[in-house]
Amino acid sequence: MVLGVPAEHTGNPLGHDDVTVLGMHIGECFKRGDVKEAIEKASEKTGSSPEYGISDGAHNLVGGFKDAGIDHHLDISHTLGNCMKHVYGRDPEFVSLTEKLGKIRLQYHLTDKAWLLPPNMRAMARFMNLREWVRWAMKMLVCLDTLDEGLQEAYSFLLPHRELIEELEVCVESVTCLETLCKREGFGLRTNALCQHHIIRNIIGNASNRRACVGLRMLDYFKEQAAVLNGSTQIHNISTDIIESEFGVLKAKVSPNKLNGFTPMVLMLPLYPKISVYSDAKKQNFKVRLANVKLKDIDLWAKENLSPNRVALRSKTLNNAS
Repeated sequence: MVLGVPAEHTGNPLGHDDVTVLGMHIGECFKRGDVKEAIEKASEKTGSSPEYGISDGAHNLVGGFKDAGIDHHLDISHTLGNCMKHVYGRDPEFVSLTEKLGKIRLQYHLTDKAWLLPPNMRAMARFMNLREWVRWAMKMLVCLDTLDEGLQEAYSFLLPHRELIEELEVCVESVTCLETLCKREGFGLRTNALCQHHIIRNIIGNASNRRACVGLRMLDYFKEQAAVLNGSTQIHNISTDIIESEFGVLKAKVSPNKLNGFTPMVLMLPLYPKISVYSDAKKQNFKVRLANVKLKDIDLWAKENLSPNRVALRSKTLNNAS
């Protein structure tokens, strides 16, 4: 899905009403050439090339923007998460702690100790979602002495990892601060300077080797994004959160059965940004649209653009066998 948003940051995190869906492309995979083609089609549709692009850093997306000659920002949340991943992902102490957290969730589930279990750790994008269990661990270290003997024994495995947990808390709280600043105010020369100052003061200053490495990677990221500004005073968007939000709307409407894949329901995506705000919705002439688009038009679009529905294929196959 190719989204168009204002190049100049609006002063608030991007909302659905800031979005225009410029293209939807469905396929088994998309190589950098496919991405370049999608960007060019979107540019042709709008009559102008984008001033810059934003992506989560996937190689095909980065390559596609490069081949299209478009300046490109890396999404702040994915990249700061990757900064943490590169340093802690294979760190023996971090791996040991997360393995213990997973085991106690299984061990104490449905027991009298379950009420203090840590939040579940996501399997996907884990380093973008450390905040909740790190905060839990910090609070447990504070209150551990006040618990009864059985609970103290159950959660005492945190004590040898106190230094790591405190280190992680500094990192995740700083990530939250940096993301909030750049999403609310946009990314420009001023916010870049503020972010770099925060990293030097809060993450690198008096830091362990691991934390300092995270801070240095973050500094490199902000320097690279500042180069995209090329000295301009324009305030850029630097977050792809709105893409997740757009798909979140769709996920809330469709069946959780993954065999369905994409269905014609995906056609709601271009419409949703136009009706998410009541004043915009009033401008849509729904009567004319309903009269001009027939069900057969939707069926034809689905046949030309969507892959076969595996649920329907499964039902047809099994019914024919009975």
